[in-house]
Amino acid sequence: MLTYTQAERFINKLGAERYNERIRVVEKYKEQWELSEITFQQSLSINSLIFYAFSKRYGKVILKILINNEFDEDRKEIMSLIQFQGENFCKLYEYSLEDKVYIMERIIPADTLYESARRDERIKIVGAIFKVLHKPDLPDRTFPTYSEWFEAGKEGTKNRKDCEELRQYLESAESMLKEIGRKYSRNVLLHGDLHHENILKNENGSYTVIDPKGVAGDPVFDLSRFILDEFRDDLVSEPKEIIIDFVKNLGASVGIPCETLLRCLYIETVIWLFREELASGESLEECEQLITNMKTAYELVNDVFTFTSQ
Repeated sequence: MLTYTQAERFINKLGAERYNERIRVVEKYKEQWELSEITFQQSLSINSLIFYAFSKRYGKVILKILINNEFDEDRKEIMSLIQFQGENFCKLYEYSLEDKVYIMERIIPADTLYESARRDERIKIVGAIFKVLHKPDLPDRTFPTYSEWFEAGKEGTKNRKDCEELRQYLESAESMLKEIGRKYSRNVLLHGDLHHENILKNENGSYTVIDPKGVAGDPVFDLSRFILDEFRDDLVSEPKEIIIDFVKNLGASVGIPCETLLRCLYIETVIWLFREELASGESLEECEQLITNMKTAYELVNDVFTFTSQ
């Protein structure tokens, strides 16, 4: 199913026993869901095993095998897909919460938003999607909140002595998060990872959203990943006035002030660094680019009034 070279990365990541268990899940649902022509997609398989397949019932599909060691994280991905079914979102055909596997529609041609539209068009497309995307959170608190994501980064790094010099950024982001939360206090299901590669052009020329993460909060927090990805996760490579102008135009399309979106961008860079990397044990050297992004995002918050008044 996978060549040795393809499998080696996942074996090193998961261990041979867990990798083989995940492959047995593929075999199980190949039969149960009547799948054929199963082809591993190495370029798409970063935090999961992804296959193209043909379904006797649904036609061309994507088979996704989740490999996160945290069962609840994978469960939330599937649960958020269930909740997001509807306009602008990929169709979820079959799933198993127990085995952490699902099949969804295969978007064709699946050109990413970054590949298929100019910058000004991307702003309009995301603005239109953003206005209809969000769903009310479930009453039983199925999903963590955005604030809890932030707290996880804070809690997960509290004993790391090498992070002491970075805590000033954690503290300022926490202050901004609370301030924004007083004005933007809706509690809806967010996408959580709304970037260009998760917005795909389909065969009728419109765009389909894939791969939500499952987090609750105000929609204002759901545009930061898009801003980061617009500059290829490298805020240093573009002049600050270009970034601020982009955020200003994006804000105008969704009715959110530029200053607020820049603060959300800064908060997102802090969460990415602390929750997703440092709390997982990554070294400061491995996080050098993320640290630079975070510091640049902080500077953008402070510089916005200078550039917008010129």
